[in-house]
Amino acid sequence: MLTLTLDDSPELLSLTDRPTGADYPPLPYGLTLDQAVAVRAREVKAGDLVLAEFSDESGVRRAGHVPAPYAADPHALEDCPCEGCEECDDVDAWTLAEYSRVADVGWRFICLSPAEEDEPCALAVRSRPMAVIPAGVVSAAKEAAAKAVPPVRTFTVTWTADFEADSPQEAIRLAYAQLKSYADAGARAPELEAEDGRKKVTFDLGQVEG
Repeated sequence: MLTLTLDDSPELLSLTDRPTGADYPPLPYGLTLDQAVAVRAREVKAGDLVLAEFSDESGVRRAGHVPAPYAADPHALEDCPCEGCEECDDVDAWTLAEYSRVADVGWRFICLSPAEEDEPCALAVRSRPMAVIPAGVVSAAKEAAAKAVPPVRTFTVTWTADFEADSPQEAIRLAYAQLKSYADAGARAPELEAEDGRKKVTFDLGQVEG
């Protein structure tokens, strides 16, 4: 468990360990909770990775972890690009019931991320403490993770054989039968070529270990 603080408050915020399980995958790019900071929702920057929000209870605020942490794209509710999600529909219904609430919603709430696929917009009270990993830290971790993964090379493997046949279909059937025969004990293995655009290698399949 980590103890975080806000720049404008002496209040201590306890960020509990992230739950485990299928609904809570590990943080991306090797990031950890140790890199998290506490900010108010209105201070979340574009690209910050949103991890959790703290309850508005008095005393010890509980951390509610986000099952799938998301990259923030904060904007005012009136500028929300979504075409109607569950969260925004609820807000609309609330303001339609009393028009004076429109201004209240505008200065009290912020959308941290617009709706995607089946997920609604991430709306939060502007003063709500949030746990995030700053965008710069996320970007650096993403670059490091990309460099750590060796580039994937694509090889084209070909096998050539001649068959006497009355039609292309018959030749294909004969080729398929011959390929299956290679699995039989004692069968002669074919010679294959592997090429990635830079180098071509020819080898006997019988000399290649599983």
